[in-house]
Amino acid sequence: MNYKILKLDFTTAVHFGSGGLEKGQNVLNADTIFSALFIEALKYGKSDRLLELCKNCKLKISNAFPYIGCDYYLPKPIIRLNNDADGDSIIKKALKKLRYIPVSRFDDFINGKLDIKAEADLFGENLGESVLMEKVSMETASEDEVNNLYAVEIFKYKKDSGLYFFVGYGADEDFEMISKLMESISYTGIGGKVSSGYGKFKLSVDIPVKEIVKKFEDIDNYKDIMSLSLCLPNEDELEQSLEGASYTVVKRSGFIASSKYADTFRKKKDLYMIEAGSVYKNAFEGDIYDVSDKNNGTHPVYRYGKPFFMGVR
Repeated sequence: MNYKILKLDFTTAVHFGSGGLEKGQNVLNADTIFSALFIEALKYGKSDRLLELCKNCKLKISNAFPYIGCDYYLPKPIIRLNNDADGDSIIKKALKKLRYIPVSRFDDFINGKLDIKAEADLFGENLGESVLMEKVSMETASEDEVNNLYAVEIFKYKKDSGLYFFVGYGADEDFEMISKLMESISYTGIGGKVSSGYGKFKLSVDIPVKEIVKKFEDIDNYKDIMSLSLCLPNEDELEQSLEGASYTVVKRSGFIASSKYADTFRKKKDLYMIEAGSVYKNAFEGDIYDVSDKNNGTHPVYRYGKPFFMGVR
């Protein structure tokens, strides 16, 4: 499999929801990226091809993680290391605060050689900042106009920072399709509240370093592997995949974006998935799940649940 990086340099603030308008985050999950790609692919008649490639593991995507300057960041693996510094409260607090590690210093972290506090401070000072924005929605009730106040948490990335994600692909034309779809999305925006102008970005392509590609390709040579995407083993894989694993479960929900699905807004079926950064002993394929309400909708609604594995140790 071939690998490339798609880099998102945001030109506006973003709203990536994590449970209501007043709560946001500064990263994007793979299922959100896939949904945006799929909706965009529908416009060009490429949705079936995208779905087939991803289902058959011929195309895969990671979560979108931060970059700062020339450093691409990976999620901190959910794993017990010798550098947990049980006796040092300052380091313990910094370790808890640290969520992402530069690719270039990932092995230092695994080997207990990373300056945890310095890394946590560097990341916190240079990625960006969250802002709570007050908004007004105008509604008319009979002859009276009603102003409803609400708040939206947005995130503003600092100069030379933003998000990126890995794409694994077999054929060059498949990567070209993903790249063109993302280029199209860049003008309308990704995430929530794009109608308010949020989530627009400039897209560029980069090549991952050989060291990280080796970790993607040689997972059989590692006793611990980590998924770089939010994922979910299918029912037949569940028991074996979670044997000896260290993981965090997260509830994924939300509303269906398609205007053709039903006459009113409908919610997707809730799905409990496993966070990126979770560490496993055994690899699995996962799946792409239909989270539509088949009795009340006109078409399937998909949630991406495929893992993107890399070797940890």
